Amino acid sequence: MDTRFTAPVRVGIVGLGRAGWGMHCPELEKIPALFKIVAVCDPIKERRDLAVAKYNCSAYRRYEDLLADHEVELVDIATPSDLHVEHALAALATGRWTHLEKPMCRTSDEALVLRAAAIKARNRLTIRHNCRFDPAFLQVREIIASGLLGEVYDIKLRRGGFARRDDWQTVKRCGGGQLLNTGPHIIDHALQFLGAPPVKIWSDLKRVAAVGDAEDYVHILLRNAEGLTVDLEISGGRILHEPQYTVTGSRGALTLSAGEEVRLRYLDPKQKLPRRRSSVRTPPLGSFGTPETLKWIEESRPVNPKALSGLDRTWECLFAAIRQNRPFPVTLDQAIEVIRVITAARKETAFN
Repeated sequence: MDTRFTAPVRVGIVGLGRAGWGMHCPELEKIPALFKIVAVCDPIKERRDLAVAKYNCSAYRRYEDLLADHEVELVDIATPSDLHVEHALAALATGRWTHLEKPMCRTSDEALVLRAAAIKARNRLTIRHNCRFDPAFLQVREIIASGLLGEVYDIKLRRGGFARRDDWQTVKRCGGGQLLNTGPHIIDHALQFLGAPPVKIWSDLKRVAAVGDAEDYVHILLRNAEGLTVDLEISGGRILHEPQYTVTGSRGALTLSAGEEVRLRYLDPKQKLPRRRSSVRTPPLGSFGTPETLKWIEESRPVNPKALSGLDRTWECLFAAIRQNRPFPVTLDQAIEVIRVITAARKETAFN
């Protein structure tokens, strides 16, 4: 067997913080046949020592030294948001595969710089929009695609909780704020629901509970050319629970909250609705038109999307892209469109 197509990809992880150490490392541990951590880079010695003890890997304080390590095939960047462009450009300049934690960058202009560098590096840049593979998101998309809800015209996405945050994610110059933190994931979901770039964007940004100078409340309304609206809200000051998904169509609706089943209410597909015409005649007292009896079905479904089978998760898809030349499902253009929406949402606000 030709090991060029099956050998584990040798990874160098840059940044051993909340994302690198807390997410990337444990995820890669679960798939040793696909990836092997061979090097890490972090300015904090204690974190480097932890990685060496656990993975028996090389460890570097300086990023340049990790890039000089020829054992590293894939540079996995999990540094703070304001360093993403600098670190991605340096990795791409070596010709290596580069996997970049969200947000890919902070502005549309930076996104175009990364695109040019990625093209020069033979399209070896991938962006970690891992929530594209969330079971709840996939389940909602499957139900919409089934036609059960009729023509969907409004989708509401809600995320958040109450948190008086005070870390670097609350500071603008560090790339903080909910637009660049949770924002890329939910905006990516919104764009997938829209199916095309939005023709209208409305936004409102606030700082509610967090300290610092970055927004912790984001409200964005997107509309496509067909009239579908996606209303998304991310709040660091949310006190009462709201469903993460509320989808409304011409024949039904659904709601889905974290850790719960999908709740559905829809018209019985077997019921044929007679044709109705509007009338200018005065209706009977207490009437709002011609009465009719509609048969509604209410049910709950577990979150168990069919789309999770096969190579549908981030790391498996990345392995397939590197070893088998398969397209990575989150395209660079899609990631750039997320940043375009973020840039537009920030424009003409106090957080620009």
